[in-house]
Amino acid sequence: MRNLFILAFTLLISFPISSEATPLNSWSTSCSVEKGAITKRRGVYTFTTSKNLCSGGTWGQRAEIKSKKISPNTKGAYLFETNVAMTSDSNEKFDIFQIHDGRDGCAPPLKVQVGKTGRIRLQSAVKLGPGEQCRPETRTDGSSEIRLLRDGTEYQLRILIQFNGNGEFQTTVWLNGEPVVNGYYERPTIPGAFMSENFYFKHGVYSKYMFKYEMTSRKLVVKKVKAR
Repeated sequence: MRNLFILAFTLLISFPISSEATPLNSWSTSCSVEKGAITKRRGVYTFTTSKNLCSGGTWGQRAEIKSKKISPNTKGAYLFETNVAMTSDSNEKFDIFQIHDGRDGCAPPLKVQVGKTGRIRLQSAVKLGPGEQCRPETRTDGSSEIRLLRDGTEYQLRILIQFNGNGEFQTTVWLNGEPVVNGYYERPTIPGAFMSENFYFKHGVYSKYMFKYEMTSRKLVVKKVKAR
């Protein structure tokens, strides 16, 4: 799988970046957060601990921003890019990026999760009914020695999403230019499964349990790119 990661990265930088505006580059606070949990100064977002004030779900801590919505039938490649630095004494796992569809409960079409050791993996779920009636689906291939540490070290995080126009997408993640994980989200085929009416990006810190942290996100941008 590593050869696939290198190929994808080569193709990404071989094609020019489009200047086309995208609603995925327009950000606002997701639901709401406790006072001061998300701040922005001189283009730098700072995320700190907040209770989860969104409805639905079972995870207790959330401080995230979200983009505007796009249709699941959107076709094309989008590059999410930022420089992140996490500072915390806790090894609690957390989601740093999501592609959500507004479902109430269950994992969304994509979660980019930072594990207890700092390794990154991809997750998703098929929602089969109200609440947490879900079928978890792991969407991770490949691994890397590079880890996202929690000592304030800054990392360049790049996530390439390639939408196929039929509600499905390919995901590739890099840290500091090194390919980390790769995966593919397929449109659910189970009768009665929740079907996405829109997609939007989310970025920040979302965790099952509360923990103290500070994460900065600098030079955040989403660009439409040409990739094959």
